[in-house]
Amino acid sequence: MPEDLQEDKQLFLLLAQTSDQEMPEDIAEEITTFVNNLGQTKKQPLIPEDKQRKGVIFRLKTPPKMWYRVAATVAILFAIGGGVLFHQRTYTTDPFRDTCATPEEAAAQIQRANNMIAKASGQCFEPASKALQQAENTKQIVNQYINF
Repeated sequence: MPEDLQEDKQLFLLLAQTSDQEMPEDIAEEITTFVNNLGQTKKQPLIPEDKQRKGVIFRLKTPPKMWYRVAATVAILFAIGGGVLFHQRTYTTDPFRDTCATPEEAAAQIQRANNMIAKASGQCFEPASKALQQAENTKQIVNQYINF
């Protein structure tokens, strides 16, 4: 045996042992018959033909009782009515409704709202003006050092 095949010696020995097995004499005829019959045999369906569905999506064995029909109709009408009522509901919590009884009360509410806005804006402008003043002071100090 060549040296390059010494590594595969075990494989060759194994193949030599399996070649002694006898093959039946009529194996070729059996294979030929099996291949020829493949197209001729009819496969048995998993579900018998009388139990198979015939293009109907939903089929009941017995028709539903009258009460089921009435209950289904009531449920459908209830769902449609609820949808219509939901879409037709008017909201009483309109944000622009008039809550004041007299014009004087309305004027007082407007004055109160204006005071709140002025106070809030004053709180915003005060820190901003301080920051601008500090920035101006810093700029003057930097200019003094640059001019030296």
